[in-house]
Amino acid sequence: MAKKIKSLPVLKKSLQETFNHYVRLRDKGKPCISCNQHKPYLQAGHYWSVKMCDVLRFNEDNCHGECPGCNGFDACHLIYYTENLKLRIGKDKYNELKQLAENYKKYGYRWSRSEVIELTKYYKQKIKKLES
Repeated sequence: MAKKIKSLPVLKKSLQETFNHYVRLRDKGKPCISCNQHKPYLQAGHYWSVKMCDVLRFNEDNCHGECPGCNGFDACHLIYYTENLKLRIGKDKYNELKQLAENYKKYGYRWSRSEVIELTKYYKQKIKKLES
């Protein structure tokens, strides 16, 4: 029987789950990127949201552990996220992210199947290292 080929949206959803798991493991023990408080559970909070800037959805500098309150309910969280992000990754990397976001607004970006498949493998390997 032939193996069913997964659609790009299904592959991206799977990668998003893997990537988010990696971010939560990477940032375990760190405070929330926005409120700077230690919380028992962190979500993978994107600085430039997936809907607004799809090209940065799997960018490690764009995604950090964020408490559910800040990530989902605090309209002002980006004010503090911005300050803490610059401290965590540095101004140069922050400016690179900003440039990538601006380029995305001008030119867009389309993920390829092979790119998504390779990133899924990459983050599964990173998760394995963090869990060992």
